[in-house]
Amino acid sequence: MTRDAGTVDARALARAMRSLRRDRAESKRHERVIRRARLLDWLDDWVFGCRMPSVAAVVADAEWKRDALGDYCWRCGCTRAAYESTRAGCGECRARRLDARGVRMCGTIRLGRYAPPLSRWVPAIKGRAWREMGLHLGRELGLQALEAIESGLVPRPDAVVSMPVHWTRRMLRGIDHARVLAEEVARVLDTPYIPALRARLASRQSGGTKAHRAGNLGRFRALASNGITESRCVLLIDDVRTTGSTMREGMSALGELGVERIVLGVCAAADPPKRSGLGEGASTEAAKCG
Repeated sequence: MTRDAGTVDARALARAMRSLRRDRAESKRHERVIRRARLLDWLDDWVFGCRMPSVAAVVADAEWKRDALGDYCWRCGCTRAAYESTRAGCGECRARRLDARGVRMCGTIRLGRYAPPLSRWVPAIKGRAWREMGLHLGRELGLQALEAIESGLVPRPDAVVSMPVHWTRRMLRGIDHARVLAEEVARVLDTPYIPALRARLASRQSGGTKAHRAGNLGRFRALASNGITESRCVLLIDDVRTTGSTMREGMSALGELGVERIVLGVCAAADPPKRSGLGEGASTEAAKCG
């Protein structure tokens, strides 16, 4: 090998080594950018909550629509069996008294039974701060209430009230889910929303025994300073009705302020075990025959 050839090979080797070092430095910079982006994504999810899918896309994919008024009992909200008469309530409630402390229960409005997809969407509103879904279901619940009012099934309310959550749970979740629903219902009905109830910190209702739930009695307090005393009929909003104990406590608290009539509004109502085998709702044609 000549001296000139050796010089050329050394220069080529030097250039190759410089290129290799540049590539390695660029690779390290890229790895740092990826790690930083992942850290920022984690912080964003931790502080602001995980990103949720588009409500319009989710609803369209599920082909969901709210129940017809004849699909459920106007009195308790249970799914109506085919050809069942509900003039005085369904077989689950017609023999039961639903009033509380002098407050007359005038009916229940629901979007559907507590089953997929509502059983997935509704918990995600409060569990994952899915405000967009809360606004959508609140709007649907407001339209359902408007239809029930125009059909004469329930009276027009003077105010809309939501079942409250304790401020610590509201801070941890990042949302007051029932208030989001109620404010949207009030907007659709063109009726004032009044935060008339306050909650004390209590153990969770879901999954508890009867004794566990009994320990939560008295967890709601009425706030007389919010103008609710001028309302004689109130639409009380919550996300889900299971046993109805939460709603009855809310009714009792509102009764202390002089409220005379209550209409209950929920996104979903859980059917008792013997009705759980019913479909997504009785058909309107069958309901008309009841």
